Amino acid sequence: MLLTIAMTLLPWGVAQAQLPGKQVVGGQVHSALAQANPGGAWCFVGRGLSIFEASANGSQAAISLPEVFYFDGTTYYLLNGLSHLNFTSPTGGTIKFRYTDYPVAVTIPAFTNYSEVAGESANLTVVNFSINFTNGTNSSNCTLPVTIKYEIN
Repeated sequence: MLLTIAMTLLPWGVAQAQLPGKQVVGGQVHSALAQANPGGAWCFVGRGLSIFEASANGSQAAISLPEVFYFDGTTYYLLNGLSHLNFTSPTGGTIKFRYTDYPVAVTIPAFTNYSEVAGESANLTVVNFSINFTNGTNSSNCTLPVTIKYEIN
């Protein structure tokens, strides 16, 4: 009986985006720079426009980022433009940066800590997640916090 009640009342952790599916929304990316060790790997997202469109079931989303750089300590990678979030849990998965000739470890990093929260007005949603860049070595790791405020009409 308790299991039935729990299954009815508690939401199941389905991997999905919460912004309306099959609707393109526009927003503004907040700039952020991350670096774990001075002189080591760093990553950056620039301020600018972003679009977001979730699939009908929310398991994937297309997202644009205006300016994304990742430096692994040796090589600079420019990863801005259209990318795809593929959810494997409610809060994470992989992000695939499109149209790049870089190593797979760089172009399909994991993302974690995905959340969507209400903004300061009813039509604003704030999306947060972290991109976990690496080129395969611990010294190349960089976790980039991404914050985007979307307006839903």
